[in-house]
Amino acid sequence: MLNDNRKTISIIGGSGFIGKALATSLSKNGFLVNVLTTKRINARPIRMLSNLNVFEFTNDQISIGKAVQDSDIVINLVGRLHSKKGYPWGKDFDEAHVKLVQNMVMACNNQNVKEIIHVSALGVSDSAPSEYLRSKHAAEKILEQFNGNSVILRPSVVFGPGDSFMNLFAKMQKYSPIMPMALTKTQFQPIYINDLIEIILRCINMIKNKKIDAYECVGPEIFTLYEIIKFSGIYSGRKAMVIPLPKFVGLIQAFILEKMPGPTLMSRDNIASMSVPSIATKNKKLVFRLEQPTSIHKVAPKFLSKSK
Repeated sequence: MLNDNRKTISIIGGSGFIGKALATSLSKNGFLVNVLTTKRINARPIRMLSNLNVFEFTNDQISIGKAVQDSDIVINLVGRLHSKKGYPWGKDFDEAHVKLVQNMVMACNNQNVKEIIHVSALGVSDSAPSEYLRSKHAAEKILEQFNGNSVILRPSVVFGPGDSFMNLFAKMQKYSPIMPMALTKTQFQPIYINDLIEIILRCINMIKNKKIDAYECVGPEIFTLYEIIKFSGIYSGRKAMVIPLPKFVGLIQAFILEKMPGPTLMSRDNIASMSVPSIATKNKKLVFRLEQPTSIHKVAPKFLSKSK
């Protein structure tokens, strides 16, 4: 899908897992791409792409406004999985999910940006059990203040090379023959990274009929967390025994992991999020359907085997 109009697209959070894949695809398709990142070094793998500029920004209206100037579309991919607890949600969730979107909307209004594509999450609501999901819902409501058109995409968990989902479970099984895990019956409908990128590309060229459109982005299969952990082990050659834990034990486990040095692997808020099924709702009109969505079983053996 080549870009005939040379649209300029700015990606906030363009140096992350989804962002690097999206920037690569947009560059190949002839778009002019601006990647906004809080640390320029994080964009090193994509800095040499054609038609691409990297902007280091801070979370304020002026900084974002300078970076999105002359943009036709702004795509927001920013998301935080962990934050210290707070009310109504933690500080990191507030900065990444709420204040950032407020500043983005004001900046886009001032710069006359025509469209925002905002990547949210399945299960968001103001009554969701986790701070992550509630803050993500608050971000969606802020988009009502945008003068242009908005598209909200709500994916289930995204998998692919370099993800922090299946690769994380594979890595954990490398170091332990036993995988104790709570909420193993929780259902997910994982979407392959390339499929999500294809959906975003279609949204860029889609005629917008409403001020705000919202779509659920899911894969072709529904799995339990138990099954996904097992697949991760089998396809990476690190099969471990998965031991289901009661939720309260999982919360204790998460509390301990929160206190350990280094990046947080699991938090109590993650446990709360996992109590909500990450699958498409019964309203089929909300699902963004691809003709041939990608199965985990088709691609996971390839990228997980490389991590052995």
